Amino acid sequence: MDRLFRGSMDTFLGVLIFATAGALIGVYLEHRVIGLAGVILGAVLGAFVAKLGARRFFYSVLAGTLIGGLIGWKAGGTLWVPMMAGTGSAIGGFIGINIELFVRAYRARSMEKKKPKGESS
Repeated sequence: MDRLFRGSMDTFLGVLIFATAGALIGVYLEHRVIGLAGVILGAVLGAFVAKLGARRFFYSVLAGTLIGGLIGWKAGGTLWVPMMAGTGSAIGGFIGINIELFVRAYRARSMEKKKPKGESS
């Protein structure tokens, strides 16, 4: 049951973050059809990424969006918030992917060290 809840929560989080990013693109471009297409595409992409199990990725994208939006607001006012939030989310996503790769490599290395010496793979 816990696994089912975690999977549905990951899907909800992915759909929410990516659909919001699509909506913000439409708001920034001042075009409703692009915003609607961004929401739909973002929801599908967010659900797909969630099925891959990318919770850390979602958190890094969310943090990058918030930090980028705050930097844009402080540096250039409200007109720069959507663009800087989008840029921050992209950078946050890249950082999240790299963190995930480092964590997986560290876990693999620590599991390799824990193996008995006579056992090989």
